[in-house]
Amino acid sequence: MTVDEENPVKTADRGRTLTERQAAAWERDLLSRLGITWSTLPTQIRLWGWLVTLATGLIAFLTRFIGLSHPHQMVFDETYYVKGGYSLITHGYERNWVGENADEIFVQGSDVASELAADYVVHPPFGKWLIGFGQALFGTDNGLGWRFATALAGVISVMLLTRIALHLFRSVPLAFVAGLFIALDGVGITLSRTGILDNLLATFVLAGFWAVLKDREWTRRRLAHRVAHGRVGAGGEPLSSLGPVLLWRPWLLLAGAFIGLGCGVKWSAGYALAVFGILVFVWDTAARKEIGARRWFTSGIITGGIPAFFSFIPIALVAYVGAWTSWFLDPRSFKKGWAESQRVIGEQVPFEGLGDTVAEWIAYHRQMWEFHTGLDSPHTYMSQPWDWLLQIRPVNFYWPPQEKIVQDCGAERCVQAINSVGNPAVWWFATASLLVVLWFAFKHGDWRAWAILAGYGAMYLPWFNYIGRTIYQFYSVAFLPYVVLALVFALAWVSDLLSPPSLSAIRKAVARRRRKELDEDWTLGLPEPKKLATPATYNEDLGEDSEKTETETLDQDHAPTKEQGPETTVTADSEDRAAPSPEDNAEVAEDPVDRAVLLYGGPDALPYQLGLPTKKAAIVLGVTSGVVIIFAAFWMPLWTGMTIPYDFWRLHIWLPGWS
Repeated sequence: MTVDEENPVKTADRGRTLTERQAAAWERDLLSRLGITWSTLPTQIRLWGWLVTLATGLIAFLTRFIGLSHPHQMVFDETYYVKGGYSLITHGYERNWVGENADEIFVQGSDVASELAADYVVHPPFGKWLIGFGQALFGTDNGLGWRFATALAGVISVMLLTRIALHLFRSVPLAFVAGLFIALDGVGITLSRTGILDNLLATFVLAGFWAVLKDREWTRRRLAHRVAHGRVGAGGEPLSSLGPVLLWRPWLLLAGAFIGLGCGVKWSAGYALAVFGILVFVWDTAARKEIGARRWFTSGIITGGIPAFFSFIPIALVAYVGAWTSWFLDPRSFKKGWAESQRVIGEQVPFEGLGDTVAEWIAYHRQMWEFHTGLDSPHTYMSQPWDWLLQIRPVNFYWPPQEKIVQDCGAERCVQAINSVGNPAVWWFATASLLVVLWFAFKHGDWRAWAILAGYGAMYLPWFNYIGRTIYQFYSVAFLPYVVLALVFALAWVSDLLSPPSLSAIRKAVARRRRKELDEDWTLGLPEPKKLATPATYNEDLGEDSEKTETETLDQDHAPTKEQGPETTVTADSEDRAAPSPEDNAEVAEDPVDRAVLLYGGPDALPYQLGLPTKKAAIVLGVTSGVVIIFAAFWMPLWTGMTIPYDFWRLHIWLPGWS
């Protein structure tokens, strides 16, 4: 039977006709060009991926939940958020607390220090609701209740980052070290063990980042399928015009919801909404160029950008407004009644036409904005953004006076301290690694490097707009996941575990190596790598001129010939030759590692993805992980508030700003 007797489908390439098998081969080629050929990992890899995710989650659980009730008092800014969370779950709005002993009274399980008047708070209520739910579960008179939400968020962040690293690097060892590094970092541990908002913010933004990565894979798969099988848009327009329209993007909707809720914790998540939105647009536009859309930039705007905008931004706004539900419902909330009071004294009410509630909500936001942009009161532990990458000025969250410490540490003087300094092995190595990520982003256009830089850009760079304002090092927990990813990226490169981002990149890398070998020894006579095919090479005998570029040219051994006739009727054998798969191109790889990379996901790749294929990789990852573990053990007493000798505490003061 000839292949033309099998279900023919209309392709987007000038209305040419391909069989289902040819269309499937073309789809496979498009996937390789779009850089997601390896998205479906073998079962064994997926199993090991979940095992290391659970392992890193267990490490995170141990470092975040053991001794979580210590200390049995408010530390640093817990006074604002713990009592605010209690007020929300108990009374439905945030009450004002009065008196110098309000914290001590609350710790004993009493709220007599609260008054009926609403408290002026400068962050949306959603994060405090989460802290309040922990108190509803475990009580309001113990640290487990106050800190349960942030500790749980810390464990979720570690497991999320492990999954993200597996998605980016396609390597189980690299995924494990990514989860290990963030699980053993001091910024992450301290903020997970403290009932304030920043770790909740970091978790929601990281979840949004994960969903954006999933959207990239999901949309590219559907683009490749619709192009290869001829379904190219609602109106059936040709690919050469604008390409397929993808209106339904569930992962992008989820990303918008996560980041919108992150904004409901702290406004700084809004920067992630902007940066990740730009990242999605760039990826969409690049994908449409790769699939051959003639007006690819216009396509990126009209058929990619606009639908993506409506999948991403509105749901984020809905989620953010939803985070204020309690404020809208309770007439006792702060700023309620403000509009009427303004009218009584003869003042104009901005946005009055939208109703008093909306006008008061907008006025509240304006007041919050003025607070955040105008806060410049000096503080002992304030620092500037350039200090954060090297952890030059961390924050002492807890330092009780001597009379409150039981002197049972075996020394003449004992101390208890909770310090937010990060693991030096993570932060200092990661700062150097950032140079590697920048090199791969700008020199090689590696999309994974750009994704990591997007996380940095969203959660770190905006703080440079607030130089001189009262800001703190522990804000860096929001971009800690991208710090870890940068470190893992550099380790992958150094240890030769950094796989090329796509099969196209593999072909270029192999071609460069072959050319280098030929330059060194012209007698080798090694062949050039073969190119992947396009629909034009499958059906070029239809009598139409086919303009083949260098990247579109198929090696003649794999192309249909004119002798096959004007009807493009070929045998099953010739069909297989007419539709080469990525596996066919693997023949350019002579050594086992090259072949494992080219055949990623096949049996030969399992050792490459599961284990450490070289002694060099084992040494690099093993030594780095060992240093991180040693530093974590050394610093753990200061991250958890253990009672230690004063001299031992002094051993941790490596920099002047660490005391």
